[in-house]
Amino acid sequence: MLVVIAGVAGEIGTEFCKVIIKKKIDCIGVVRNKKTGVESPFYKEVICELSDERQIEKAFLNVDFSNYKKIIFLHTIGVDQFDPRGYPPRVNPMNTIPPDVYNTNVNTFKYLLRYCVNKIKNNNSKKIKTKFKVAIIAGVGDKHAPFVIESFCEAKFILRQYIQSFINLYPNWISGLSINVTSTITKSALTVRPYANTHFWLKPDEVVKKSTKDLLSFSNKYKEIDIVKKSPSFFQGYYENNKILYDKWSKETGIEGIDKK
Repeated sequence: MLVVIAGVAGEIGTEFCKVIIKKKIDCIGVVRNKKTGVESPFYKEVICELSDERQIEKAFLNVDFSNYKKIIFLHTIGVDQFDPRGYPPRVNPMNTIPPDVYNTNVNTFKYLLRYCVNKIKNNNSKKIKTKFKVAIIAGVGDKHAPFVIESFCEAKFILRQYIQSFINLYPNWISGLSINVTSTITKSALTVRPYANTHFWLKPDEVVKKSTKDLLSFSNKYKEIDIVKKSPSFFQGYYENNKILYDKWSKETGIEGIDKK
């Protein structure tokens, strides 16, 4: 088995990598510039800008997918962004996903996904018969698409659609998994929300511990799992309450809507 981790230098990616190589499973970690420092005979690191298809082809030139009967692509990249869009008193329509959110979430996913699928498809046409699984880290709140991070949620919906599309195209050998998490303590999350109380946030190792079994399993065509650490302030309808969402994110980010400036 081979696991390819996009964003391996991040906290969640590194934790997955450590667990995977401990199981003596081959792992390729994709980094843009920051290296992990992980050393193992089961680990290889490639440097690549995942929003550039030519760099992907160059980085994976010496990776032979035909050596594996099972390959997993795990995408752990993607930044959210507080986008109050004039609230209060109203939420203006979101016309499009901001370029930086789209690039870090979607482009870094779709180009490597397409590369992997084409490589495995060519091998399978030669009767090699490799199973391929696509997995993403997404949000529990995505299904509600709360307005404060609507662009992030839209981007994650696009990833799910890509997975479903490829499963429909190649149902005999592609499967998928969405690992949906609540707020998780990572450097990128704290950069966006520097004033947040992280007491009820997930730790990266908790995410990995609760999802590794599903990640490495090929028993389902498509599955979504929710990994939740609920705050005492959470209530039914939380994601639909604009005022509470706005007040919370304003406090955690230090940013207020344009009508309050």
